[in-house]
Amino acid sequence: MEVIGITGGVGSGKSYVARRLGELLQAELLITDELGHVVMEPGRQAYDRIVALFGDQILDEQQRIDRKALADIVFANTERRAQLNGIIHPAVLRYIEEYLVERKDRQGIVLLETALMYETGCDRFCDRIWVVEVDDEQRIERLQRDRGYSRQKAEAIIASQMSADAYRQKADLCIANQGSKEQLEQTLREIAASI
Repeated sequence: MEVIGITGGVGSGKSYVARRLGELLQAELLITDELGHVVMEPGRQAYDRIVALFGDQILDEQQRIDRKALADIVFANTERRAQLNGIIHPAVLRYIEEYLVERKDRQGIVLLETALMYETGCDRFCDRIWVVEVDDEQRIERLQRDRGYSRQKAEAIIASQMSADAYRQKADLCIANQGSKEQLEQTLREIAASI
């Protein structure tokens, strides 16, 4: 089983690229944002620790973690956000490691998509890493259009992440996503054909 990491800054289109390459390569797909939700489910690795730390007020009627209530707490407080990340990131890493160990002798490809490839240590699971690149102005426009972020919020998030040069220096392949969907589709088809 080969593991290919897909990363890039917020608004780069890495999730779309990972999903589309997943289809083209018939690969298994691990998206860390989604895994972060999985590990917070009742009975999973992070649930009890999160509830113990933040209290019952973050639970809904079904005793599931209300992610909006939790987000309201942590995004206003960097210390609380760091505490939450200190629970979720290790739980996601354990999930990925267990997932890959179970499949290590199988044929095929696993695509591991994450914004925090190096910051969380996900790069250690990857045989190669591909970065999706878009200039900052396009990323800001996409975040404003697709997520409703203010320009200030988009700029602040981009400034808090690795620079394009840092991503590029660590990548095995850079996937340009500056143009149209059709151009990106052609690029992804060429990449898939080369595997």
